Amino acid sequence: MSGSITVPGYPTNNRVPGFYFALDNSRANTASYGRRVLIIAQTTTGAALAGTARLSAGVTDAQGLYGVGSQAATMVAQYFALDPMGEVWVLPLADDAASVAAKGSFTITGPATASGTLCLYVGDLLVPTLVTAGDTAATIAENIVTAAASVTGLYATLAVDATTAGQVNVTALNKGLCGNDIPLGINLLGTAGGQSTPSGVAVAIAAMSGGTQNPTTLATALATLGDRVYDLLIHPYTDAASLTSFKTLFNNTDGRWAPMNQLYGHGITAFRGTYGDATTFGLTQNDPHTTVMPTSDSPSPPMVWAAQVGAQVAASIRTNPAIPITGVALTVMPPTDAGRFTLDQRNSLLHDGMSTFTVDDSGTVNIERLVTTYQENAEGVPDDSYLDIETLMTAMICLQDMRIYLASQFGGCILVADGTKIPAVAKATTAQLIGKACSARYNWQCSQFWAQNAATFAANIQAQNQGGGVVALLMPYDFANQLWVIAGNCQFVKS
Repeated sequence: MSGSITVPGYPTNNRVPGFYFALDNSRANTASYGRRVLIIAQTTTGAALAGTARLSAGVTDAQGLYGVGSQAATMVAQYFALDPMGEVWVLPLADDAASVAAKGSFTITGPATASGTLCLYVGDLLVPTLVTAGDTAATIAENIVTAAASVTGLYATLAVDATTAGQVNVTALNKGLCGNDIPLGINLLGTAGGQSTPSGVAVAIAAMSGGTQNPTTLATALATLGDRVYDLLIHPYTDAASLTSFKTLFNNTDGRWAPMNQLYGHGITAFRGTYGDATTFGLTQNDPHTTVMPTSDSPSPPMVWAAQVGAQVAASIRTNPAIPITGVALTVMPPTDAGRFTLDQRNSLLHDGMSTFTVDDSGTVNIERLVTTYQENAEGVPDDSYLDIETLMTAMICLQDMRIYLASQFGGCILVADGTKIPAVAKATTAQLIGKACSARYNWQCSQFWAQNAATFAANIQAQNQGGGVVALLMPYDFANQLWVIAGNCQFVKS
């Protein structure tokens, strides 16, 4: 006999006549890991929920759990606006006990000599206030506070100053450094957008500042994530302590990218500042598992940018992780003309670990290129192996797919020496057969355009039986590239 067929669950000593069939799914597994993202941000309510990740049931759910206008609720809303089909989890954090809320102000002078609408902005949210001819500065200030109360999702509270007439104090809802990045503005759409200050009225703006200390509980909260797989971890933090916590979480040695964990994931955040600020910041970073988008002077806070970039990345991954994420629109408000990075500046940013965007003639912000902050290897030598986020996303999905495939094919197998003749029905294998299976799956991954050069992979894969039931694989992956540039020489003649 070439081998005996084993029917799972059927006793070989059965003598009762009949027809007995077992269902065996070992060759039928086509599943993949669920594609999900995790938003990490602060809450203004529900402190008891802080530090525990939970599945989001949508925008209303987030507002009820974490507080309207909180970082967590804002980022959930911004994410779902661009990726309504995504599976979103939230890891809420409480404001740190030692933190201070950022504060700013609008100071009004008057009286108004004509009626109109005063268009103030907290971040990218408009606070429209009716101004009537004859209104004093104090009256206008009180009306601004009243108008702000009707704006859903405002990132800050507004209150009339107790001592300075006409001054409206603005205080970030969440304490910490992120509040410093909430811009305050007036008439952002300009006269072309129907916005101008009523005659007789002037507004002086004091930018948000003074916010201190992002949550020190972040590292502890990240340590409780367990073994649930998240493709993306989206957050608003760019301080050194927070980014170090994420770098530790993801690292390839004992973090989520380590072979003993295989949980993977990638961090996405945003940084507000000038070109010089962004370059200086980028040069201090070096993490293959984090992407930072500089926002320049956009009225939209960095947490809004981070959530929207994350949503577009997540949607792209579900289509194909190797597709270049470029020319993809966001709904954030664009920077000023002066704040828009030039081609030379964007090229420099891409060499300094920072991603880039463009703004078209309609004022729409489009993702141009998303890179990681990784710039140098352990020897301090420039290294572009982890340059693009697409490389990391493709690697994650390829490795997850290969793991599922091999587990389905070889789980519970006897391992014997290479060259052993194994009947087709025997639950046994060799390292050589495992290597061939890897090549077959790699060939399929190439058909999905995740990888390339299947013949080279098959010729160079190594599978070694190292004894003790261990098979070591050296898989020479060649991930698909993204088309970024077409450069041509227009050589013309005159005749």
